[in-house]
Amino acid sequence: MMSKSVIRRLKKNHELVSRLIAKRQGSKGYDPLTLGELKKTRLSIKDRIARIEAAERHHAPAF
Repeated sequence: MMSKSVIRRLKKNHELVSRLIAKRQGSKGYDPLTLGELKKTRLSIKDRIARIEAAERHHAPAF
């Protein structure tokens, strides 16, 4: 199923952005605006994953 590969890619991107956020927060003099944008991106990715997973559950065949 194509959505499985999309979800896998989105989860990988979510993890990468999370690591980048942690790295930036740990550094001296990080830019709060950049950090805010990264957090918005991470949330957007998480929302996309949730929407795809919800659509899959909604359209899953009942056995």
